[in-house]
Amino acid sequence: METETLQLILSAVAGPASGIVVALLSMIGFGWFMTKQIFPRQDKFIDEFVKESRANRKVFVDAVEIMGRRLDKVEYELEGIGEDIATIKSKI
Repeated sequence: METETLQLILSAVAGPASGIVVALLSMIGFGWFMTKQIFPRQDKFIDEFVKESRANRKVFVDAVEIMGRRLDKVEYELEGIGEDIATIKSKI
C-alpha cells in the first residue's frame, strides 16, 4: 500500500469524520440505554406511585366521611343545646 493512501486512510479514521461517527454511536448507545433500562424503571416507579396515591386517597376520603358524620352529630347536639339555652333564658 502506498504511503499517500495509508495517510489518507489514517486521517479519515482519526480526523473530524471519526469524531462525528463516535458521537453518533455514543448518542445511539445512550438512546438505547435510556429506552431499555431507564424508561421501563421509571414507568414501573410511576405505576407504583399511582397505586399508592389511590390507596392514600381512599383512606383520606374515608376519613373525611367519618369526620362529616361526627360533625353532623355535634351539630345536632349543639342545635339542641341552643334550644335549651333559649328556653332557660325565656324563664329567667
